[in-house]
Amino acid sequence: MAIFIRNSHQMPSNAGVFVQAVLFLLSFVCTVVGVKIALKFTIFHKNQRNIFIALLLLWFELLICRILLWAFKYSLAIEISKAIDCDDECHHLGRCSFEKNKFDPIFISAIMRYHYMFFVLATPVGILVERIFATVFVKDYEKESRYWIFGLIFFSQNMFACTMSVFTTTMGATFHFIILTILGSLSGSAVIYALVEYFNQRRLTKLENEHRTTNYTLSIRYQLKENLKTLKLMRQFFISIIVIIIAMGLANYLPILLKLDEDTILTVRTYMDYIFHSNPVFLVPTAIFTIEHYRKYVLKKVKLGLGMRHESRKMDTRKLRPQIATKEIDTFFEIFVKQLEGSPRKMQSGSFKRNKNIM
Repeated sequence: MAIFIRNSHQMPSNAGVFVQAVLFLLSFVCTVVGVKIALKFTIFHKNQRNIFIALLLLWFELLICRILLWAFKYSLAIEISKAIDCDDECHHLGRCSFEKNKFDPIFISAIMRYHYMFFVLATPVGILVERIFATVFVKDYEKESRYWIFGLIFFSQNMFACTMSVFTTTMGATFHFIILTILGSLSGSAVIYALVEYFNQRRLTKLENEHRTTNYTLSIRYQLKENLKTLKLMRQFFISIIVIIIAMGLANYLPILLKLDEDTILTVRTYMDYIFHSNPVFLVPTAIFTIEHYRKYVLKKVKLGLGMRHESRKMDTRKLRPQIATKEIDTFFEIFVKQLEGSPRKMQSGSFKRNKNIM
């Protein structure tokens, strides 16, 4: 919490405010695009798709967090300009209590920020837990919706995120504790992923090798293949997200580990804060790039858009060409008509002269 308060006391420049506004606008667009793509495809089970959509829509929590933080900075600027003494330990030292500061904008902002962070950390585990349920209910998981699984996972993620956010803001959790929590969550996700994939692959191999002696149905075989297919589709996305989270954690932790000066640490945290609050700008393109069906859909839309523009330009040139040709034809036709109108007179005058000479 002390780190969050220290960063919150940094007054952004006009350029910084502009950059944040642009990033928030891009984040909003990416969130809408990501939700639209996720709703369009059925390659993932509904529960898994709902977990991903919930993660995207939770970005609005960061938007509210940033608005509250701007309100706090505005009040802080007034205190500084009017030289008002404020001895609030939560505002200046990060020593907050839930009962005393539950209505303070800075405390609510911190709660929402850490809630989002821990919710994101719990999302890979939640997705893999959904795959565990798919393995347990292997007979009819694809046929049945079982929305209670998504509800249970979503509730568990929120409980974990709320507990950790309150603990971080009120109990004075250190930055080292947060880093260890991140590493523990990511390591647990990797272990669960490996175990789920191994179990499904082993069971599928056993069914294919011992299908004559093993009592199973085609639906079980299909579900096991779907589990492995889903895990394969998620693999690159998982690895990319883990790399991004580790990179962000190291970017915040290395300046402290290297014992750099305070100004450098605050500058690095400011830029990382921009990246953190514009999470959809990195999350949605990563999903599009790493998930094959999403990537093909976006490329198809881009090609279609470019093709329509190209065709429209062709149509415009085709429309212009007949007009030019028509004008030229009309001009030549007028000249031809004038020549025809003048030729009878010449012929008559010529015939009159001939008759006169004959006479």
